[in-house]
Amino acid sequence: MDDTEAETSEKHLNYNSVAALIFVALSIALWILIPDHVDKPLIRVVGDVSLPAELFPQVIAVGIFVLGIWFFWKSRSLHQRNELRDLDREAIINVAVTAACMAGYVWLMVNIGFVAGSMIMIFVVSTYFGNRNYWAGALVSIIVPFALFMLFTKVLVTSLPPFPIDEAVPSNWAIYEPLKWLSNKSVF
Repeated sequence: MDDTEAETSEKHLNYNSVAALIFVALSIALWILIPDHVDKPLIRVVGDVSLPAELFPQVIAVGIFVLGIWFFWKSRSLHQRNELRDLDREAIINVAVTAACMAGYVWLMVNIGFVAGSMIMIFVVSTYFGNRNYWAGALVSIIVPFALFMLFTKVLVTSLPPFPIDEAVPSNWAIYEPLKWLSNKSVF
């Protein structure tokens, strides 16, 4: 048996194995953090039968753990070249810009609300990645966040960061009622 056959027949660790171990560690961290970070629901949806609020996040954590273990097991027999080292400068810059936009999006959502933050983020990212039809980009940047906000807050009764301006506008101003309707404080 020559060196290449011996190398391919033995199990070894590679960058996929490291990624799998990161997933396992992430799932364990999630499992530990879930009880302290999941709030109890304010209302009961299904009469006397109530599921604990931690159930679904824990199911996700267990799923990540199981898939991480499976990925680790499978990765030991993979023989792939790490193509991440072959990425050119443009790909690395695109990933860095996207990560910076996502970090900025979190700040925008907290400070100016879901809709306004999403509008800015969608327009900036789509323009950066090549959209030159600014009217279509602006239209999508306005319609999609509003539609998602209405779907989640009115239909699914889920809380999203509201427009912060509706708390600063006096109730006797003409714009107060439309803002109240758009905010999380209104009822569908």
